[in-house]
Amino acid sequence: MRWFVQDKEGARLPWKEWEKAAGDPEDMLASMALGEKAYRTCMRLAKLPPQKEAAKTITVFAHILHHMLDEIGEDRMLELRYILQEDWMEVWTGLWEPPTEVIWPIGGDLRFELLSLRHGLERTVAPELLRLFWAGMTAAGHGIPVRSTEAGTRVYFPLLMLDKMRAENIPPFLDEEEREGLAFLRSELTLSNWTSTDDLESALSRQRQFVRQGRLYIDEYMSGGRWYEMKDVRDWREKALRSCSLLIAFRIMFLDSVTGESGPLRPSYPD
Repeated sequence: MRWFVQDKEGARLPWKEWEKAAGDPEDMLASMALGEKAYRTCMRLAKLPPQKEAAKTITVFAHILHHMLDEIGEDRMLELRYILQEDWMEVWTGLWEPPTEVIWPIGGDLRFELLSLRHGLERTVAPELLRLFWAGMTAAGHGIPVRSTEAGTRVYFPLLMLDKMRAENIPPFLDEEEREGLAFLRSELTLSNWTSTDDLESALSRQRQFVRQGRLYIDEYMSGGRWYEMKDVRDWREKALRSCSLLIAFRIMFLDSVTGESGPLRPSYPD
């Protein structure tokens, strides 16, 4: 898989969709095409079929980024560029990693599936949801600090912020179809009908689970313990893979929009 390269043109994806979107950051259709390419690339890695509803979510991403660029201002853009290039290891670890670090097909080993699930929630879902929240609030004209996204890897806060955005109709310029796109993203992030995503992530990060004879017991923080079957874990993994695919698409669209608006990014990779 061809992923980010860094040369005299800065960090970029060697895709025509990247070049077209970066060439005109006001072109929402080009941004959507880039997001669609990234989403389908991730879904192929996961060996899952793309979801048709994802197109609405990618449209939301493009619309938010379009208005974000209008509202961000020079000072915050400079701070954002610093974080993306110099401080990303402290704030947004994993920002420049390829999707293969968190996306791979569902297998048959229960413990491996749980590790994969935790990795995706911490490495992609939590930070990308925070970035989406920041972009959405900025697009709505709120002067939210760039470093407000430094909330660690726990998924509770970003899920809460996504719910806050939807409940308060932020950003207000989204139409009904785009609000459906945010609702679809939220539904994908609802991994289980029996336990909340943040409860699940908390249990996995605290190692509050027990495996016996192919079944899983999770000691949930809010609702007490419960046994689950391998089918449940597979369902969680599939929804997590679909969520990661969408949110990595947002990450790529975000990086491309900043590049197109303010110039090439040159992250300081470790020696």
